[in-house]
Amino acid sequence: MKIITDTGSLISVKEAQELDIELIPLQVEVKGINYKDYLDISCEDFVELTKTERARTSLPSIGQMMEIYDRTKSGLHICVAKGLSSTYDVAASALGELSSDLILYNSKALVGTQRYLVMLAKRLSLNHSPQEIIQRMDKCLTECQSFLIPVDFNFLKRSGRISPMAASFAGMIGIKPILTFTPGMEKLDKFGVGRTWPQAFDQIIKKMTQNAVSLRHKIYIIHAMNLDTARKLEERLRISFGNIDIEYLGFSPVLMALGGPGCVAVQYILKDDEA
Repeated sequence: MKIITDTGSLISVKEAQELDIELIPLQVEVKGINYKDYLDISCEDFVELTKTERARTSLPSIGQMMEIYDRTKSGLHICVAKGLSSTYDVAASALGELSSDLILYNSKALVGTQRYLVMLAKRLSLNHSPQEIIQRMDKCLTECQSFLIPVDFNFLKRSGRISPMAASFAGMIGIKPILTFTPGMEKLDKFGVGRTWPQAFDQIIKKMTQNAVSLRHKIYIIHAMNLDTARKLEERLRISFGNIDIEYLGFSPVLMALGGPGCVAVQYILKDDEA
């Protein structure tokens, strides 16, 4: 059974080739030109382009998607969260045009947590049915939450991926807005504010503690070319959660179009503990 996903999972082209995963690049549009994630544009290129031009995410290639579907006889397509991207809707439209045994799964996740589900599905794909894999992924999502601290709120506002309440952050100066996303939501929502990075981190960690995050979970720290701040976040997480499993990831160019250069995110997800 083939596993299919998109670059919302932050799985690179090289990783996908090594893991034998079909990878669909998300796209970002700058000045009327579409760039495929990882293939046509780097994070550094994205930062330079957006110094003078606006960026917005665009639809993935339905042609490429249909080509992958056409040659894949049996597979599970794990999409970035519906609502945060149009990928799921495009995929559903493409599948509707074909006679296929492929199964489309809304991961209700993005970046690190989506990556976790894709890696889990790949590990299980040899010996488990799609239904069994989906059941395991659904269980992981029962304890899962994401927090994003953007530096340039204009990127998020232009993306349209935030709730009206979260949009109220725009124009607030000298604060660190915190947005949150949980499975089932289709937009990022307002969580809180901090005057400094440490204050913002402490609010997130307090919520994670209230939600009983423990060694049963995996934490992802994702940053947009802001490793120093990401490391400071890890230091504070270690104080509260000790030797918990933490993985660093870098935002791809397309995902950077949502939070903007410099943004930092932290996520947790319940680990799969079945044999």
